[in-house]
Amino acid sequence: MAPGTGVVSDVGGRRSILSLGALYSAIGVIWPLTPIGGARSIAESLVVFFLVAGSGIVLLLGGYRLPDADIDSEFVPPIATWCLLAVGAMGTTLGFVALAGHVSDPASKFFIFSALAAVTGFGAGRRDARAKSRASVLERRNEDLRRTNAELEESVDRLEESERRYRLLAENVPNGGVALLDDELRHVLVAGQGFELVGSSPEDLEGARLRDVYAADIVDRLEPQYRAALDGEPTGFELEIGERTFEFHTHPLSTENGEVCAVLVMCQDITRRKNRERELTKRIRQQRVVADLGQYALETDDLDELMHEAATRVAAVLDTEYCKVLDLDEETNELLLRQGVGWKNGLVGAETVSAVESDSQAAYTLAHDRPVVVEDLETESRFSGPELLSSHGVRSGVSTVIGPFDDPWGILGVHDTDPKRFSEEDVTFVQNIANVLAETIERHQYQHDLERSVADLKESNERLEQFAYAASHDLQEPLRMISSYLQLIERRYSDAFDEDGLEFLEFAIDGADRMRGMVDGLLEYSRVETRGDPLEPVDLDEVFADARDDLRLEISRSDAEISSESLPTVDGDADQLRHVFQNLLSNAIRYSGDDPPTIHVSAERTGSQRVISVRDEGIGMDTDEADRVFDVFQRLHSREDYEGSGIGLAVCERIVERHGGEIWVETAPGEGATVSFTLLAVGEHPPKSAP
Repeated sequence: MAPGTGVVSDVGGRRSILSLGALYSAIGVIWPLTPIGGARSIAESLVVFFLVAGSGIVLLLGGYRLPDADIDSEFVPPIATWCLLAVGAMGTTLGFVALAGHVSDPASKFFIFSALAAVTGFGAGRRDARAKSRASVLERRNEDLRRTNAELEESVDRLEESERRYRLLAENVPNGGVALLDDELRHVLVAGQGFELVGSSPEDLEGARLRDVYAADIVDRLEPQYRAALDGEPTGFELEIGERTFEFHTHPLSTENGEVCAVLVMCQDITRRKNRERELTKRIRQQRVVADLGQYALETDDLDELMHEAATRVAAVLDTEYCKVLDLDEETNELLLRQGVGWKNGLVGAETVSAVESDSQAAYTLAHDRPVVVEDLETESRFSGPELLSSHGVRSGVSTVIGPFDDPWGILGVHDTDPKRFSEEDVTFVQNIANVLAETIERHQYQHDLERSVADLKESNERLEQFAYAASHDLQEPLRMISSYLQLIERRYSDAFDEDGLEFLEFAIDGADRMRGMVDGLLEYSRVETRGDPLEPVDLDEVFADARDDLRLEISRSDAEISSESLPTVDGDADQLRHVFQNLLSNAIRYSGDDPPTIHVSAERTGSQRVISVRDEGIGMDTDEADRVFDVFQRLHSREDYEGSGIGLAVCERIVERHGGEIWVETAPGEGATVSFTLLAVGEHPPKSAP
């Protein structure tokens, strides 16, 4: 009786075989799906599946049919014993090999070889049991002979089963192949489709040495990898053969004593995968270039530098020899080679092509609202290449309009001297770069126009200020003379006038005085920018106190009640800000109505700005008229009701704007008014520097 038969008998021989078969079937299905032991290729997973799960199925079928076999039940336990012993022996052998460092992924190999060993043990045990059942007496007398014969049969069955499963696996690997080479690199077994892709069939390779069937350059790349496997080191590598790419994996196969005797080679055609990887890498690179140029466009003010960088990057990404940026001159109907790469020296900035010739690629591009793709200019029927392209041997390319189709700025084009196919992603990439250039050109033109408009406006304002200053200054003297002579006439000749004459004379004097006040106001308005002091830290509490002191007689006469919160320190012109407070307080007192004026000044912080508000409880005004009060010489009330030149708030607005702020009024009839204005805190510079 074999060792361990007693234990198996207790459990049940047939049950042990079925359990072992179920175990290997489950392992063969589950193990390839788990990441334990590292990532596996499809070929490796299929090897594990077919060899392990297949062995389990053989054990299940064999154990299930044992009752129908010509075997006595007392000899069934030895069959299970042989299966377990084979598994144990194989596990021990692989364990020593793994400890020696010659086995990669030992778990997978243990399952494969132990499963094959279990099947072999089952076959040997089954044969042994059948023989024992038929001639138990003879078997007892010749036990040693039968054992030797059983071992021989076990070895034969193992080889036959291994070869059968090996061929079954290899022949079903798509676009791949499996080969077994001995220590002389001779193909012992070959199967699969992969070898036909390189001009050899499994029949041609079987029995032939590596150097006898492959070209020298392929042998030089394969042999070192195979030799490394024969030295016990599994290898994995990629090999390009023509336009195809193959992935190889080699595994050393060892004898029972641990000596490497053969190499198992599995190859897979990965051309499609590699092409997808290259295309994805190229697409990512294109997107990165578009993003980089977009960022660069925001940072540079040099259009030519941006165009040169764009041409360089596009040619590099698309692997073309030439790239150009053509600038359209609508007056001459010519396109100037403004920037580009690859062209002959001296052409960039000087060479032109026609924008209207019917057979010109440039004219054709300008006439179409989508990119124009040329795969081979020699077979192109839509147009011909201009001298710029033909003189450089251009055969293929992509060109597209820069800017809107109905108002193009120019053309972006890439070209190559070989016929070439451009993918949709390539064409989209060229269009995206053209869009970046178009947006940048438009932004620069807008900025240029804006700067020119600002300069013109500034010049116009300066002229208006000079005119207002000169006019108001020059009017001072004649107005003084008119006023003086009118007053002189009143003193000397008032007795000569009747009542109407005196009234007319009074009207003339009053008009002259009001005209002088308006001229003074206009002069003050024109001097806000030109006569202001530099902005510096100003304590508004002190400025407000000075303004109240200047109005002390008016405040006392009106019995005004004025209160104030703590005011901040801001960057400003103290004299001009005092004038703002004077105007606002004076207006609040003037338009207080019948009751004594009540005025409150407050301050609020909003980010880097300070909002100063002057609140009164006077007569107020219509909301629709609130903006008019800041216009020059605009009055909401008659001079008989309220005095004033109508220029005070306009001066306040201009002073506040000089300080980088804004001013507004919130009001309603009979509910008073709140005039608020913003000033920048200390350290925050206004958008327009003080003169």
